[in-house]
Amino acid sequence: MEKRILDYTEWQDTADTLHLFLQMAGKVKVERSTKRPEWGHVRMPLTIDGIGTGIIPGNGSSFEIYFNLRQHHVDVQNTDGGKSRIPIEDGLSVADFYAQLMSALDYIGMATEINTTPQEFYDEAPFEQDNKHHSWDREAVAAYLENLHFAHRSLSRFLSPFRGKVDMPEFFFGTMDLSGSVFAGQAAPYSGTDMVGVNCFDEKFVEYGFWPGDVRMSKPAFFGMPYPFIPGIESYASMLKPDRAEFRTQMSEFILTLEDAFSYPDPEQAVVDMCRSSFEIVQRMDRWADLDWITEPLTYPASPRG
Repeated sequence: MEKRILDYTEWQDTADTLHLFLQMAGKVKVERSTKRPEWGHVRMPLTIDGIGTGIIPGNGSSFEIYFNLRQHHVDVQNTDGGKSRIPIEDGLSVADFYAQLMSALDYIGMATEINTTPQEFYDEAPFEQDNKHHSWDREAVAAYLENLHFAHRSLSRFLSPFRGKVDMPEFFFGTMDLSGSVFAGQAAPYSGTDMVGVNCFDEKFVEYGFWPGDVRMSKPAFFGMPYPFIPGIESYASMLKPDRAEFRTQMSEFILTLEDAFSYPDPEQAVVDMCRSSFEIVQRMDRWADLDWITEPLTYPASPRG
């Protein structure tokens, strides 16, 4: 595996362009999909070649928007055979892509009106007016995809054995992270009033994910975010593994940078260790009611026999 680490500052122009392209597809999915708890309906699955919306309910049929990040195009297609392809290349602006995406949706009979203000992004220029973001570095996109696959393997190893409600790693278009969560099944009402928070934070959980960095923190990193936010976690820092992982109080998150993960002999295990030890810290401070069942080992045989 190529261990290329992309600092956000190295590919910001391309990262932002990709982020905004994906946001448009995510917003189409938001408008069309049946609502699920914790914004589960907006998650976008990772595939071998890229990121897609998955199946979206349409007008009498279904459709999807798929970003092939190896061949550098976007396919918009429905279950009736309608298909439109948008090539992605350096110079394609956010405004131009928005116009092409809306045209493609109309072509397959799935015209969808979306809120064109970017979500959870530092620049609020509406998609149809954004001619500033138009970069496409193919090598950087390829490296990002490889990092997403590494993150998916690592996070899945940790998340898969949990019983109960678990979201496996998928893409969130708002913050451009690939993440999954373990839920306690215990209500934990949110004290804020913002739409995202009210519909995200409603029960105890810990989210684990990977994001490529942003304008506030340029290093790509794995994170663990417990909710409710627990004061005093830093006092358990000695339990956190591996040794380069840390709890950042200002973010209320456990952090292991991608660079640090790759510095260990077994990078995937380093990520699993960060997730597992941080989960143990959370349980030390606020033990979940059904923890014994949630963490009870699975009993599948090592080599299933038919």
